[in-house]
Amino acid sequence: MNNTKLLFESIPDTVIVTDAYGYILDFNRASPFDTVKKGKKVTALIPGCLETKEGEVRINGGVFRRKTVPIRYRDNVSGYTVMLTDVTEEANITEERRRTGGELKELADALKKSNAELETLVLQTKQLADYSEQLRIAQVIHDDAGHAITELHAICQMCLRLRDSDPERYGELINEGLEICRRSIAAAGRKEYGSLGELLGTFVHLSRIRTEVTVTGDEPPFLKEKYEVIERMLKEAYHNTLDHSFADVMTVSAELSEKSAKITVFDNGSFHGEFEKGFGLGVMEENVVASGGRISFIAETGRGFGIIAEWREEK
Repeated sequence: MNNTKLLFESIPDTVIVTDAYGYILDFNRASPFDTVKKGKKVTALIPGCLETKEGEVRINGGVFRRKTVPIRYRDNVSGYTVMLTDVTEEANITEERRRTGGELKELADALKKSNAELETLVLQTKQLADYSEQLRIAQVIHDDAGHAITELHAICQMCLRLRDSDPERYGELINEGLEICRRSIAAAGRKEYGSLGELLGTFVHLSRIRTEVTVTGDEPPFLKEKYEVIERMLKEAYHNTLDHSFADVMTVSAELSEKSAKITVFDNGSFHGEFEKGFGLGVMEENVVASGGRISFIAETGRGFGIIAEWREEK
């Protein structure tokens, strides 16, 4: 028996020797059963251990590959040798690879989904860019061509009435119409203004109704980048006054400081009906908000119509 034990101890695997009834007789030093007394049923520790096929079992947190070999004496099975090879590290590596493979698959699926979402966003961005360009063109048509057409229509109506009765006024109106056409063509190339005062002065010069302008305070540096928005706001306010109001005077006041600017446009007409923001006022509001400002409207029955736009220096 001592020689047999030495043989077992020389084998690197854990070896459990059982008799024909499945009791533990011996095991080497690498056994996971060091605290188990001999004579315990091996099947209680390793269910199915006496099956001749190979397999893996988990014992005390470790993973072992099992192999069972029957011991024969005179053609009879007198016992079994159960060999357990510690494959815990190998199993851990396999499990880690399986887990990593699963994570990689999840990442690949997530990447595929992200690429699909990115393609959708690119398409939406392109559609938004197309829509923005269409909206910009619509704004230009509304602010410049549309307003010019409105003025020309009014002049044409007056010309039809005055052609025979007042030739002198008829000639003046023809010249006004030509001036409107020239202004519309010039508006295609946006003018650069040196100051807010210059912008307001140009607006007063082009206005066909009396326009009073007051400017208080010093112009803040950040306001220059708002000139185009202010110019479009003044044009829309002016043409709204011509089209929808009986006003004969417009007032434009600019209250300026180092870090803020407030521009108020008001006419002396008489507002009536329910206030609704049409295309022009809606675009005006979008432009002011997009430029970092805020806007409000004064629309009270019996009073003139007013627009207040404010900007503050961004911190």
